[in-house]
Amino acid sequence: MPKEKNEKGKIPKLFLGSLDDLTKPAPPSKKEEKDLKHEKKQKTLYISLDTNRKLIELYGEEGRRQSKIIEDAVDLYYYLKKALGERKFDELLEVVKREDVEFLREYLSKFKL
Repeated sequence: MPKEKNEKGKIPKLFLGSLDDLTKPAPPSKKEEKDLKHEKKQKTLYISLDTNRKLIELYGEEGRRQSKIIEDAVDLYYYLKKALGERKFDELLEVVKREDVEFLREYLSKFKL
C-alpha cells in the first residue's frame, strides 16, 4: 500500500527543452500529418465586423464553406510568411492593410508572379 501512495505523490520531472520547443508545435509524424487534413477541430474565432463582412462576401462569391475559406487563408498566410521571410512578409501586410487593390497589384507585380 505505501508503494502506491509513493507513485501517486511522485514529483513530475521538469521540462529540459528550449523555449522554442515550448512555443512551436512538434513536427507531425507522417501518420499525424495525414490525419491533420481530415480531423475536425472546434474553432472559435474572434474577428472584427469588417473581417466578418469580407468573409461573408467571399462566402457568397465562392459558394464554399466558411471553414474552408478560413483554412485556405491560414495556409496562404503561413506559406507566404515562410516564403518571403519576416521582413518582406511584414512589408506585404502593410500594403494589404492599406486596402487599396491597385496599389497591391503594383506591389505584387514587383515579385514577377
